[in-house]
Amino acid sequence: MKKIAMLCALAALAACSEAEAPTEADTAEAAVAEAEAEAWPIEAGTYEYTRSDGVGGINTVAADGTFSNAVSGGEIETGTWAQEGGLSCLSPKGGQKRCYTFTVPDGEGNLSGTTTDGVTATIRKVG
Repeated sequence: MKKIAMLCALAALAACSEAEAPTEADTAEAAVAEAEAEAWPIEAGTYEYTRSDGVGGINTVAADGTFSNAVSGGEIETGTWAQEGGLSCLSPKGGQKRCYTFTVPDGEGNLSGTTTDGVTATIRKVG
C-alpha cells in the first residue's frame, strides 16, 4: 500500500512540474510582441530615402505629428504621422496612409523600413 501511495505522489508531482505546450495563439501573440519590441519608432528629424518602388526624396518629420516629404521629381507631400503599435504611419493629405516597420538605426543613422504592402526603403537620417 505504501508503494502505491508513493507512486501516486510521484505521479502527481511529475504532472505538476510539466509545462503546458504553448498554443498557436500564444505563439502568434509572442511573435507580434517580439516584432513590436524590435521595431524602431520614427523620431522627429530629416530623412533621405529610396524605396524599392523607385520613389525617393527627403522627408522631414516634425515632433508635432506633421511631416513634409519632398519627393524626387518635384512633388511636395504633406500630412500627419503617428505610431500605431509597432508601425510608424504617414497619412498624406489627399493620399493613402503608408505604415512602416523600421529597423533600429546603425551608428551612422542608416536604417531600413518595410511597408505593410511589402515596399522596402533604405533610409538615412540627415538632420
